[in-house]
Amino acid sequence: MATKLQNSEVRNALKLHTDLSEPQQRLMRSVVRLLPFAASLPQQDVCVFTGARDDEILVFGHIKDWPAAVIKPDICLLKSYEVGLWQDLLQSGHAVKGFMEHKHGQLARLLAFPIVDNGGKCIGGIAMLHNGLEPHTEAPLLTASDVLAETTYMAMIVPQQNQTDLYTPLSYQDGIIIFDEAGIILYANEAASHLVDLLGFDRRLVGTSIYGGSLKMSWVKQAIRDHRGAVSEEIYGDIIVEQTILPINAGIRAKRSFLFLKDKTAFRRKEQELMVKNSVIKEIHHRVKNNLQTVAGLLRMEARRSDSEQVKKALQEGVSRIESMALVHEVISHYEEDYIELRTIAEELIRLLKRALLRSDDMVQCEYVGDSILLSSQRAGYVSLILNELISNSFEHGFSCMTNQEPVKEGHIIIEGNLKGSSITLTVSDNGSGLPDDFDLNASKRLGLQIIRNLVTNELAGTLEITGEPDKGTVVKITFNE
Repeated sequence: MATKLQNSEVRNALKLHTDLSEPQQRLMRSVVRLLPFAASLPQQDVCVFTGARDDEILVFGHIKDWPAAVIKPDICLLKSYEVGLWQDLLQSGHAVKGFMEHKHGQLARLLAFPIVDNGGKCIGGIAMLHNGLEPHTEAPLLTASDVLAETTYMAMIVPQQNQTDLYTPLSYQDGIIIFDEAGIILYANEAASHLVDLLGFDRRLVGTSIYGGSLKMSWVKQAIRDHRGAVSEEIYGDIIVEQTILPINAGIRAKRSFLFLKDKTAFRRKEQELMVKNSVIKEIHHRVKNNLQTVAGLLRMEARRSDSEQVKKALQEGVSRIESMALVHEVISHYEEDYIELRTIAEELIRLLKRALLRSDDMVQCEYVGDSILLSSQRAGYVSLILNELISNSFEHGFSCMTNQEPVKEGHIIIEGNLKGSSITLTVSDNGSGLPDDFDLNASKRLGLQIIRNLVTNELAGTLEITGEPDKGTVVKITFNE
């Protein structure tokens, strides 16, 4: 199957190797863009080609085991004599049909169709090779292959405008049906036959009317009249089928339509199971948050009843740590995804800690700056605890908010998150009293610093760096991977 070529790669190859004008190159690029879709329909080799300089042919699309000068993946150059039928098409402007020697001397069924610009000049072609068809193959199989190839070509030449979702590549499990403007089925693959058999439709399909079976097709006629593709999801008993209609109008050619059938039953059931699972998980997070807040409330009661300032301080630190964990559960319980923005964690912690630790007249500004970074709920829990300790330390030791009788003037704490590749750098800096000259992170016995060091090293597998000078503030830099 063709991979999705980058538009810039196609543009550069056309400019470098051909003499096509800009409008002609634009037409070629629009056709090449549909290669992944086209290759998924016949499950065979499909490529787009055009004449190149030095008697060569420039090819977009992968051809297995073809001798070629590869420029980039799925872009190559062939000598004209290697693909004589393609050269005939470029010279005559007429479709060619036949067999070509492919890999290991085997013959492959070839159909190639012209790409014609607005002036009527043939500027390239679309080639389709079917490795499973040889000259002695039965006629009905050859006819079916030809119908699919011709219709695929028509779909690529005259695509539906602004309906890119109709050209999503199909899988081998998806049903493909082609019918004419009278509704007579011209082609149906095995997946379509199997699917409609489950629905009670006439399994023969080819030669029958698309409107004569049990498929719900009332919307199809309207889509064809409007010359617009459409998608409908229908329920047939226990089976859910996504039906996509792709009308094709290729000038004076006979009008045809693709009908793609996707069995979405397992997908929808899994989706429903996930919705139920997500609801249960959100409810669990909500209850955990409530339980943590209950514990925090009990500790606050104990702190108010205690006559010891040391006990009150210890209990308040415990409350802050519990609330930082409850915060993560609260945020998750309100969102569908199990990921949380770092900015959300920081801003909510700032709000909680300022309310708990600052006086109304303390002038300490806290803000988050930096990238939008998503963290899994587990990592968010660790980061929340780390930020809780760092912000609390800045309040208590950097600005002495909890010990000074006088209000703090013009304190500033900045939390900055940066994402580079898969590496996250979290920096917390303040303009407080800084660190003493003899500060040693590894020798420090403070519980808060021990918690930070353990979480960064053991849980986040990251690195921790703390720098600062007396009266010049402190900077904590933490680096870890997503």
